[in-house]
Amino acid sequence: MHYRQLVGSLIYLTITRPDLSYPVGLLSQFMQTPRDIHLDCAKRVLRYVSGTMDFGILYKSATPIRLEGYTDADWADYRADRRLTSGFVFSLGSGAISWSSKKQPTIIALSSTEAEYRSATVAAYEVVWLKRILKDLGVPIKDPILLYYDNMSNIHLARNPVFQAQTKHIEVHYYFIK
Repeated sequence: MHYRQLVGSLIYLTITRPDLSYPVGLLSQFMQTPRDIHLDCAKRVLRYVSGTMDFGILYKSATPIRLEGYTDADWADYRADRRLTSGFVFSLGSGAISWSSKKQPTIIALSSTEAEYRSATVAAYEVVWLKRILKDLGVPIKDPILLYYDNMSNIHLARNPVFQAQTKHIEVHYYFIK
């Protein structure tokens, strides 16, 4: 019961602390049957939070409004299920406005290229949503939105249609990123 309350509080804290999204996501997987090691890890996250109380997101008014995003994937690193964990963060001007760290449901990526490509696609979905919501709020984004990710094979895959024949195992809807 104590573990659930602690992790629930940490989940609430991720609303304003994107740096906690990944560890809290891992801890929340053990809500039903936590062990002592999980409680120790949750306490370690609390110690991190208490040591970084001055951290936060600062929005400066003098910064030009520019939407840009960063995405990354962790391919099959967690030995228990080998599923892909992907994450992104988008900033508008000087501060983050949207972020996520999520384990992908049931899909196991067959390569690091596929993992990074899937992660970039999830971030591209978020770009479309952010552009629409910002337009509704009266802040239309006219400049191209930069999406940074670190896999050269994905960049070649998106630019060169010859590579697409070699990647048929990546489902068609993931070509949305193009």
